Amino acid sequence: MSDAEPGLRERKRRATRLAIQQAALRIAIEDGLAAVTVDEISRRADVSPRTFFNYFPNKEGAILGDDPTLPDDAALADFVAGGPKGDLLADLGSLLVHSTRELIEERGLIEERQQVLRAAPELFSRRMESMKEFQAEIERAVVARLEGAGTTTEPVALRRRARLASLVALAALRHAWWEWSDAGSDTHLVDELERSFADLDALVSRSLV
Repeated sequence: MSDAEPGLRERKRRATRLAIQQAALRIAIEDGLAAVTVDEISRRADVSPRTFFNYFPNKEGAILGDDPTLPDDAALADFVAGGPKGDLLADLGSLLVHSTRELIEERGLIEERQQVLRAAPELFSRRMESMKEFQAEIERAVVARLEGAGTTTEPVALRRRARLASLVALAALRHAWWEWSDAGSDTHLVDELERSFADLDALVSRSLV
């Protein structure tokens, strides 16, 4: 990966966040969703309830884990301004790679979360809502980029294109998650995402015949 490895403080923060999520999921799997409480999560993760609330607003948040979100920094501003390469899909890929670096990479966590969500439709619905909001974030960023570029397309058509771009980007992200979770090796999620967008570029820019 091109980004520098996180420092000690950041590694400790991620380790604590991971431990809280692992504890919440394992309580749900072993004892049922009703047994999941902030106190029990904190006990199993060996943190105080105060520390728990520094990471998650409630027990449901610990079970669902980190929602993807676009960065509120220079990377997003660069994308809206037309960078970093000037190609919309490739630049969306770079933006999502930047966002994905903040997510915890733990295959076992994904498997346990899927197991819990299959048994808890209300939590599954919340996860789907968070992904819908993420898609809307991407769509708004694409609209801002197209408007900033002076696109003369009518607003309705512009929104249609932005929505299509956002859905294609999410499909590439989902593809990367699948490939990464199935890899069974030391690959990183961001590396799989970069490969997925490279494959997408090959599909849309070259004949498949």
